[in-house]
Amino acid sequence: MNSTLSYYEKNASNLTQRYESANVTILHQILLKTFSPHSKLLEIGCGSGRDASFMREQGYDITAIDGSEKMINEAKTIHPALEAHLFMMQLPLGLDFESNSFDGVYSVATLMHLTQEEIILSIQKIYSLLKEKGKFLFSVSIERDDTDQNNKDPHQRLFTSLSEEEWLRLCTNYGFNPLHTEVTTDGLGRNGVVWLTCVVEKI
Repeated sequence: MNSTLSYYEKNASNLTQRYESANVTILHQILLKTFSPHSKLLEIGCGSGRDASFMREQGYDITAIDGSEKMINEAKTIHPALEAHLFMMQLPLGLDFESNSFDGVYSVATLMHLTQEEIILSIQKIYSLLKEKGKFLFSVSIERDDTDQNNKDPHQRLFTSLSEEEWLRLCTNYGFNPLHTEVTTDGLGRNGVVWLTCVVEKI
């Protein structure tokens, strides 16, 4: 297990409390605007189940995955209605679903934990999982003041540093059409962290 996943395994309970208390009103508004009602969605990196639970309550058909077994267990405990919808899978090769399975895919605060090679493989796989005109929404940090020269934070989590332009280029290189981007401050109130939310569509 890599150092990033190890951190989530060791700190699942505390992280769950943080995630559940974060101000994600803007994110949830974007999710609702992006995906048609009752559509079939995949969440990648569901963490505490916060967003999957919200979307399920709004009537969406949700499948949610995370690479940390303990985070999945936390999500099942806090959001028991999600239990049948939660699966432990790791990016990029663990996305074991049929092609053209989903109307939409979203991923919040996950993709930046991958190496650039893993990000590329994940984007390619996500493209294959989407139906025609399917949308992919992702949120990643694009500025951080807590990482070293190896893109690791004090907890040894990897944060691959890419700009808004670089994220969009990766998506367009592998078949997506950009629809919307938004740069926002941190939902946990950290001054040194800036987030990018992108919505792209399968052509």
